[in-house]
Amino acid sequence: MAGTAHTSYVTDVSYYVKGAEKTENATFIADQILKTIRDFCRETWIWRETLTAMDVVDTQDDYTLTPGTDNSDVVPEVHMVDWVKFKKDGDDDDQYTFLYPWNLETEEVAGSTGINAGFVFTEGSSPQVFYVDPDDTLYIKPIPNDDAAGTANLLVKCILVPALTATTSPSHIYTDWLETISIGVASRVMSMAGKKWYNPTLSNFYLSRYLRVRNDEARAQRWMGKTRTKTHVRITPGFSGGSRSGSSGVSF
Repeated sequence: MAGTAHTSYVTDVSYYVKGAEKTENATFIADQILKTIRDFCRETWIWRETLTAMDVVDTQDDYTLTPGTDNSDVVPEVHMVDWVKFKKDGDDDDQYTFLYPWNLETEEVAGSTGINAGFVFTEGSSPQVFYVDPDDTLYIKPIPNDDAAGTANLLVKCILVPALTATTSPSHIYTDWLETISIGVASRVMSMAGKKWYNPTLSNFYLSRYLRVRNDEARAQRWMGKTRTKTHVRITPGFSGGSRSGSSGVSF
């Protein structure tokens, strides 16, 4: 089975939500586990995958982003595109070049870049920029011509979240963040006035614990990964208690 089943979280959720493990609560609790994992993935970018390289097609500028199912039982959703790389057909992988990301405002608003209005309709032998529509369609510009077309020469890395129908998610989320997800589920359940577990005070208590880990510890992996590195903090002289600036940073 791809990934870890959401039912694997139920035992730990039951430590906070009485009766979560009971059969009559299974569907509801599974839904809350899924939605908590979706929130966790959206806010931390903890699930990143490089998609299978795509073929660039002559005169085609739109491409469907289709993640694989190595870590989920159904195709996950694309939350954001991390980067896009292009290479000429037949080039080695070390000849990939990055495409520059545009947002929709850049593409749609006059004068936002100084590029003429016809740029998005031109064809070229090497794409330069990309943007992604809300429906997750990737666009590359200039429109590829025959020289840009190739086999497996467009590479995309995406930030993913489990689909609304998923019953499994990446195992590394379960392994590393089981307790955090369980506490997040408890906060969700106890915030619902229509449910027997309703307890806004306890919900807020669990929410603060969930957010602290999600926003600090897990988000740190967004850029640093699991790498032990030194962090350098530059001290503003006005707040350092002294006027000497020969040593302006602290390592820890």
